[in-house]
Amino acid sequence: MSEDRYKDQNAQTALQEVLSTLWASSLGIEKVGIEDNFFELGGASVVATQIVSRLRQMFQMDLPAVLLFDTPTIEKLSRYMIEHEAQPGLTEKTATLLKRIEGMTEEQVARSLRSK
Repeated sequence: MSEDRYKDQNAQTALQEVLSTLWASSLGIEKVGIEDNFFELGGASVVATQIVSRLRQMFQMDLPAVLLFDTPTIEKLSRYMIEHEAQPGLTEKTATLLKRIEGMTEEQVARSLRSK
């Protein structure tokens, strides 16, 4: 896959970055563009179900088990999640926080939580 192809496919929001990272790690690949189709990347229904379960936990959202069948790209999935969020802006804010703690150690996270 050429780098030029990714130029227009790079994540544009924190939510898309979190989704891209989750898909890449779940599929065992290096990079996922926002228009890449989950199933064309080798995704199977079992992995799709695991991803939806993980997203439910991460974002505390009620997401249908078949979500990736209906929204098989990061762009479509992120749009769905934003359209169905409980409170406007909450999904993107959660993604921003998840990205922030992603590179932190447990101790750094605990320290940050204690200081709030």
